[in-house]
Amino acid sequence: MYLILLLAFVLIPNGILLYLNRAKLNWKYLLLSLVILFLIGLLWDQLSVWMGIWTFSSTEIIGTLFGLPIEEYLFFILVPLLSINIYTLWKKNDDKKRGKK
Repeated sequence: MYLILLLAFVLIPNGILLYLNRAKLNWKYLLLSLVILFLIGLLWDQLSVWMGIWTFSSTEIIGTLFGLPIEEYLFFILVPLLSINIYTLWKKNDDKKRGKK
C-alpha cells in the first residue's frame, strides 16, 4: 500500500513537474541536493527506528533494506524532489510576472 500511495501522490506529480521545469532545473545542483537530502533522511529514519520512535508495518511494505522499507528509500528521493519542483515552478511563474528570465 505504501508504494501505491507514493507512486500516486509523488511520482506522477514529479513526472509532470520535471517536464514543466525542464528548462529551469540545474541538473547538477538538483542531484547534489537530492543526495544530501537522501543521506539526512536515511540517518534520521535509521535513528528513529533504532530508538523505537517509529516502526513500519511489515504487511504494508514490499520489503526492507538495512532495516527500512524499500519504499522509504524512494520517499527520501521523491518527496524532496517534489518540493524542489514545486518551488521551481512557483519561482519560474513569479519571474515571468516580474519580467525576469
